[in-house]
Amino acid sequence: MKYLKNERGNGLIFMLWIMVVSIAICVIVLNIAKVYIVKQQAATATQQAAIAGTLEYVNAAKKALSAFDDLLVEEDTEDEDILSWTELVDKKAGENESRGQLKEIAYINALNDIFPVIKNVYPDDYLRIMESNLIPIEAEVRNTVEKVILENDGNLKRFKVNLVLPDYRIEVKASVTYESITDSSEEFIESMEKEVRQKGSGPPLPFLKGVISGW
Repeated sequence: MKYLKNERGNGLIFMLWIMVVSIAICVIVLNIAKVYIVKQQAATATQQAAIAGTLEYVNAAKKALSAFDDLLVEEDTEDEDILSWTELVDKKAGENESRGQLKEIAYINALNDIFPVIKNVYPDDYLRIMESNLIPIEAEVRNTVEKVILENDGNLKRFKVNLVLPDYRIEVKASVTYESITDSSEEFIESMEKEVRQKGSGPPLPFLKGVISGW
C-alpha cells in the first residue's frame, strides 16, 4: 500500500511539472509572437511617418507650381493650348499611374520630371520661388512625422527624422516599447521591457536638389 501511495505522489509531481513546463513554453511562444507584432508595428509607424513627412514637401511643391503658373499668366501668351505647370504635372502623374505606379508615387515622379524643365524656363526666378516655399516647412515636416509616430504608439525618446542625401529621402528612426508576457507571480519568467527600433524611408525627392542641402 505504501508503494502505491508513493507512486501516486510521484505521478502528481510529474503532472505538476508537465503543467509548469507547458505554461512556460506557452509564455515563450506568446512573447516571440508579441516581439514580431511589435516589430511590425514599429516598421509601420516609421514608414507611415516618412511618407507623411514626404507629403508635406509635396504640398509645398504644389504651392511652388502655383507661383510658376502665375509667371506663365504674366507672359500673356495667346496660345490657348498651353498647359499650366500644374496641369503638366497632373498629366505626367496620370501617365505614370497608367503604367502601374501608385497615385502618390506617380505624382512625386511627375514633380521630379517637371521641375527641371521649369528651372530651364525660369532660371532667374526658380531658386527664389522654390526656396520660399520649401525651406520654411522643415519644422512642419518634423511635427507631422512626430504626430504619426505618436499615433502609432511609437516612442519619441530616441526618435530621429532626417532628409538624407543624395536621394533626398525623408528617413525616420523610432521605436516601440515591447513589454513581455509573464506568469502572474513572475515566478518563472520575469517581466521585461525592451525597445524595438525600426527605420522607414519615403520615396526620393530629387526636385529638392539645389534648393535644400539636407538636414
